Amino acid sequence: MSYTINDERNGSKETEERRRWNIILAGGNGNRLSEFTKQFYDHDRPKQYCAFVGTRSMLQHTYDRTAMMSDPKRIITVVSGKHLPFVREQLRGDAGRSVLVQPYCRETAASILLGLSTIHHQDPSSVTAIFPSDHFILDEWKFATYVRSATEYTEQHPEKIVLLGVRPDREDHGYGWIELGERDATAEQHAVYGVRSFTEKPVRGTTGEYLWNTFVIIGRTGTLMQTIHRCVPDLHTAFDRYRRVHGRQESWHALNALYERIPAVNFSSAVLEKVPSRLCVMDITDVTWNDWGEAHRIHEDVFRYDLQLNDAAVPVPVETNSF
Repeated sequence: MSYTINDERNGSKETEERRRWNIILAGGNGNRLSEFTKQFYDHDRPKQYCAFVGTRSMLQHTYDRTAMMSDPKRIITVVSGKHLPFVREQLRGDAGRSVLVQPYCRETAASILLGLSTIHHQDPSSVTAIFPSDHFILDEWKFATYVRSATEYTEQHPEKIVLLGVRPDREDHGYGWIELGERDATAEQHAVYGVRSFTEKPVRGTTGEYLWNTFVIIGRTGTLMQTIHRCVPDLHTAFDRYRRVHGRQESWHALNALYERIPAVNFSSAVLEKVPSRLCVMDITDVTWNDWGEAHRIHEDVFRYDLQLNDAAVPVPVETNSF
């Protein structure tokens, strides 16, 4: 399978904006945080649908943050079917109309490939930014400038995939570790580094200069799909029938059949670890970021930034006609 990756470096600003798409990953079950979430809700609720501080869930924060940077019509949220009650509760209007429903959770590679397949069908020349839905980001405007800078870099370097990373401030091997390479002198607004190696959740200490992977990923849609095909060809091929019938009445049946037979594949270990030469990384430490996938990280940030942890679940009004 080959993808045409158009190198349109002199396109108009308006054209470039129209070709910038986003995927929000919200299909996980949140098993690592399930005991913690039960302190707030009287039922099983994945972390991305929880409001731990303030009145918005982590998914709502992620969507609103992404909508600051992009036309809502070019934001696709990938969810799992069993979480639809929570999705209907929290995503409305344009957000609700741009939801892709997976029949089952099959890890990050399938979620990403589903979103990319949908975007590529509509715009093969697009650039896609991928965002997890369980992040804490203190300076959202500064974060947006990094995402825009990374997007512009991939428009100038269509063969590259940009990761956003942060400098480790403690001993924690629950992240992907990115070994920094040489700085790219052609990057204009923010520093961009090559990647010597990528290790997903290393089991022991590392030496060298590293950044943690935030799992915010930006690249040409065709480049991302081409890379998945190179690293996990069986998964890519399994999506062929779905791509052929995309948008037709039978597409949901094809998707169900697809998800019944594909394995769970982690994008970081199955793809990113295998292609360090295709990766580059931007250091966004100064935005103040954390992955709220574990309870101790939430408690640490609540204490560090003087946040108010909610005493109980924050109710979100239900709108049954969202989509």
